[in-house]
This record gives sequence, structure tokens and C-alpha cells, in this order.
Amino acid sequence: MGARSNALAALSFVSLSLLAPDARAQLARFETAHTVYHESPTRTNMTVYTPGASIAVSPTEWLGIRGGYEADVVSGATVAVKAGSAYQATNPGADVITTASVRDLRHSPTGQVTLKKGDTSYAFAYTYSTENDYRSHNLYVAARTDAYEHNTQFELSYARNWDGVCDRIQGVNDRPPRFRALEDSSGCFTGDAINRTRRSLGIDGFQATWSQAWTPTFVTQLVYTAQILDGFQSNPYRAVILGQGLKAQEHHPDDRARQSIALRGNLFVRPIKTAFRLGGRVYRDTWDIVSGTVDAEAERYFFEGFRGAVRARYYRQGGAVFWSDDYTGGAPPLGPKGQYWTGDRELSPFWSMLLGFRATYALEPAKKIGGFISAVKASVSGDTIAFDYSEFTLGGVPITNARAFIVGAQFGMAF
Repeated sequence: MGARSNALAALSFVSLSLLAPDARAQLARFETAHTVYHESPTRTNMTVYTPGASIAVSPTEWLGIRGGYEADVVSGATVAVKAGSAYQATNPGADVITTASVRDLRHSPTGQVTLKKGDTSYAFAYTYSTENDYRSHNLYVAARTDAYEHNTQFELSYARNWDGVCDRIQGVNDRPPRFRALEDSSGCFTGDAINRTRRSLGIDGFQATWSQAWTPTFVTQLVYTAQILDGFQSNPYRAVILGQGLKAQEHHPDDRARQSIALRGNLFVRPIKTAFRLGGRVYRDTWDIVSGTVDAEAERYFFEGFRGAVRARYYRQGGAVFWSDDYTGGAPPLGPKGQYWTGDRELSPFWSMLLGFRATYALEPAKKIGGFISAVKASVSGDTIAFDYSEFTLGGVPITNARAFIVGAQFGMAF
């Protein structure tokens, strides 16, 4: 529910099915998606390749089963030690900003069962995610019902995460201002490394959705989302310069509650065969981050089965209550301004602007392809995001080249 952490998930609106023809009953559907994300702001860079595949089957009208797999292949460099402008001013020539190489592979299999009776359905899903320094178990349950001749839809969902984060074991008598950052992920979750430990993070998520078809061509959706996080939420690899040049591991609060409300509208203009989508979202959390998002999209149907879309998104947020570009100006001897400190630029004030496109082709032939494929769908997309960090610096040097590029391709078949 932050900014860039949600960039891939929030690139476009939910496409409301009332604007498309009724899909034929299918026994199975296979889908695969591939996304490449790349950014290279000042002194850092990151590339993430995300392949995924899923298959869903409906052996009966009341039962749906879905299984899937997704991965993240991560490489790049990130800030390992963050210093601010005040420290650099009092220590001219000191190059304390360091970066660390990042290479990781995340595996994430998932399974879901959906039960349907009349206009009501229930979904149950489990996802397991593992990487070198992180483990996650996620349980998801949802209930959805249609009302008023299928013009109204209500959905409630709950998700629970049991996560584990690898960290180094700190000195028995040390306190957060003297905690050392994790050097690398070697020995994590193996049980045989004497200087590694596991920090817990629990996440409870709630969501309520109301979708309404006001006319055959105008649909709205209202979504309320809330999360409660309890546990280790710092980056264990990142250190921040405190007073007297002390390099202390990033230190965030253990508790965080956040909520958002979003409103989206979808209008299909028949004469020009174009769907216009507009949405807004407001967000606030107990770290005092307040943000707002505005999305817009236009999707045109060019010919049978083919449509293209352009989209834009503007996002702006304020900084966390404990955010500072420099923590060396506090009370001696250690100098933190308050109880917590961070080197995360996504907790500073910033804004971002996304521009992108999507092209989709769907085919439902009268006769099955090859005798067994009843429908085919393919799409490609591209987005660029520009970021502007008004307060974050690396030793007094502003972040430049703060842009991200996202390219995606999806393909699906129904049998």
C-alpha cells in the first residue's frame, strides 16, 4: 500500500466485465505473464524479472480450482549506508555513501479453491513465498455475492501473513543506535550460522468492495482496504549515519496500521467504441504518511478482438513522522532525531507520474483451434514512471535519473 511497492499492481484499473461479452463456459484456462522492471537512479540500480503461470479448472459449476507459480529474479545494487546533507557538510570529502550488490530469487507457488452456490461464492487460497532472506505464508479468504439482477456485487476478503525476515544477531548489551546491518544472506534460515536470526512480521489485511452497474455502459467500484502490521519492518541490510559517524542499522517501528479508500468509474462510449476509466485513492497510516493517487485510462476497441489502451497515474505522498534526510543533528552522543531512523527514500516526501500503454487481442473462434482450444488472449504493455524526491539526498546529492521502466507480456488459453 506504499508507493513503488505497489507500482506493478496498480498500473491499471480493474477491467469490469460488464463491458465485454459473456464468456463461454470453460473447463480449464491456462495463463502466463512475464514482467521486467528496471530502474537506475543515482548510485543504485535494480532489475526484476517476474515470470508467472497459472492454470484454473472448473470440473463442476460449483467448484473452481486454481494453481499458480510466480518468481522474482532480482539483480542490481542498493544503498547500504545512507548519510544526509548535514553530515556531509561537516565532513567534507567523506564518501560514506556505500552500495551493496543484490542478487536474489523468489519462488512463490499458490493454490486456490472457489465454491459457488447461486449468486454467492467463497474463495480460499494459500501462497508460500521463499527467497534467500525472507519467508512468507499467506492465507486468503473471500466471500462475494451478486444482487439486484447482477447489477450489484459485494465482496469481503481477509488475508493473513506469517513472515520471517533474516537478520544478524546483535550484541547482548547493544541498543538500536549500535545495531549493525546484515552483511549478506549467507547462513539465513539454515540453523547453522551463529550470527543469523529470524525476525517475525505478521500482517492482517481486510478489504471490502462494492461494484455497481448503473447502466449497461457505466460501472463504479468502491474499495476500502486496511492492514495491520506487527513485527520487523526495517531493511536489515541498510545502515544510517547517526551522530559521530556511527553507522546504525535502519530502525523502524514494529507496529503500523494503514488504510485506504478508492473510487473507480468505467464509462463505455458506444459511438467511438472507447471505455474511459477514472479513479482516485487516498491513503493514511500510523507512521503519518498521507498519500493520494489519481488514475486515468482510455481503451479503444479497434476491430473484433483487438483493443488498445493508454493510461496515466499521478501519486503524491508526505514523509513518515520519523523521516529525516540527516540524523546527525540530534542530542549527543548518538544523535538520532527521535526513537527511529530510516534510509528508505519511499518513506520521504515524493511524487511520481506514470505513463503507459497496453494492447490486447482476444479470439473466440466458432470452431475450436486444434480441436481443443476454445479461446486465446494475448497482451503486451509498457510503462515508464518518473519519481521526484524533494528531500532525500545521498550525502547532500539529490536523486537524479529517478525513472523506472516496466515491460509486460501476457498470454492465455481456454480449453
